[in-house]
Amino acid sequence: MDSKKSKFQVVSKEKVTKLDDNGLDEIQITPPRHLMKDAQGIWRDLIPEIKKMGYLKKIDQSNLELYCTYYALYIEAEDKLKKFGTYLTDKNGVPVQKAPQAIQLNDCVRNLKKLGFDMGLTFDAGMRQIKINEPSKNKRHNPLKKVNFGAEV
Repeated sequence: MDSKKSKFQVVSKEKVTKLDDNGLDEIQITPPRHLMKDAQGIWRDLIPEIKKMGYLKKIDQSNLELYCTYYALYIEAEDKLKKFGTYLTDKNGVPVQKAPQAIQLNDCVRNLKKLGFDMGLTFDAGMRQIKINEPSKNKRHNPLKKVNFGAEV
């Protein structure tokens, strides 16, 4: 075998995984089986875009699983809000407390924002990953530098 790193790694006799240039496993394309049905659909929608970005790897998979699950729970809570409303009411129709679906929706939004930011799935977070190199400064040759006056010349 030559000294160049292989793009593939044999995990077992049956399974070979593709590695990126840093030796990290690629994130899987198919949704994990344990995800609920709606979360699997969200996974299928997100993976093509994530592959284009290229910086989510297998190590990020658990966060993406959580993201898809919270998104599915968010949609479920939103549907229940439309059907039952935001507040539980007493027998006179007076709101007495926030409905469980409103609380669930709020929790999902908070977790989606955090996970999305952590994984760079938001525009703002993605922009932070772009590195802008400082232009090189052309230093001109200064013969006084050899004298070393103790100050920057």
